[in-house]
Amino acid sequence: MTTDHRMDAPPGRADPIRPAPDLLADEAAVLLQGALAEAWPEAPAAGSLRDKLARRAAQSARRIGAMVNVRRQERVLLEQRDGCTVHRVYSHGDAAELRPGEPLQLRTIELAPRAAWQLPAGRLEVGRDWLLIRGQGQLQAEGEPAVVLNPLDYHVQGPVASCAAARIEAGADGAMLLLRERWLGPAGTAAEPGSQTSRDAPDAWEDYAPLIKRRVLWRQGPMAAMLWLASPGATVPHHQHGHDEECLMLRGDLFQDDYLLREGDYQLAPCGTGHETVNTDTGALIYAHGDLDMQIAD
Repeated sequence: MTTDHRMDAPPGRADPIRPAPDLLADEAAVLLQGALAEAWPEAPAAGSLRDKLARRAAQSARRIGAMVNVRRQERVLLEQRDGCTVHRVYSHGDAAELRPGEPLQLRTIELAPRAAWQLPAGRLEVGRDWLLIRGQGQLQAEGEPAVVLNPLDYHVQGPVASCAAARIEAGADGAMLLLRERWLGPAGTAAEPGSQTSRDAPDAWEDYAPLIKRRVLWRQGPMAAMLWLASPGATVPHHQHGHDEECLMLRGDLFQDDYLLREGDYQLAPCGTGHETVNTDTGALIYAHGDLDMQIAD
């Protein structure tokens, strides 16, 4: 089966995401090795530069080490059969130790045209959220009406639907989905609303900051699931995380401090951590789960 991992851009809008430049292109190499390099001011003493680089590298390593980073190729293959491929992106394992907002598990499900995947009945204390990344799919939870999902539609299952057996079937072009499972707890199920779907549409996106649009998919108090669409050159200043912040790169490239996230990469920044800067040269489409309101640091 041939698989296309390219994510879809939001339909109905011009695609702001462009390919990353080739930093090793011949023209750039000639400039750096020629007159431009000769005209550049003399570098500082090697020892001084080495010390600065060592300090920067140590600070960056500490910041990145506090995050959970999963490259696309590092996802764990759970299942591959009958036109269905399931990977685990992240798993906590022990619900008793979860921080507010931290997921129990994230999986990606990739389906060939008309293929289906069966999900067994779950636990009442675990909620299920679905993001259709590309293609089209129909989700059928036992005892619930079927839900047709199109690209960038987000479906949050209520407690009853989340614990029922479910089946997801792809349309004629196949489908790729993200399944996020979150801990509700026995006390949390009573306050949970029923199933709800956020449909992608041009008017669902808001201008959040220069070169950045946001679409809120789901919210509960200070936490939310969102899509971020950043144009080339967009940047976010120093901010802290009041809850765990998850980022799954759907398209484009994004620097979280000195760590480059590319298509299919995932990062979980625990509550209490922060990012000095976030920026993109190519533009990016990101699924995120965390603070509804960004906590910009002074």
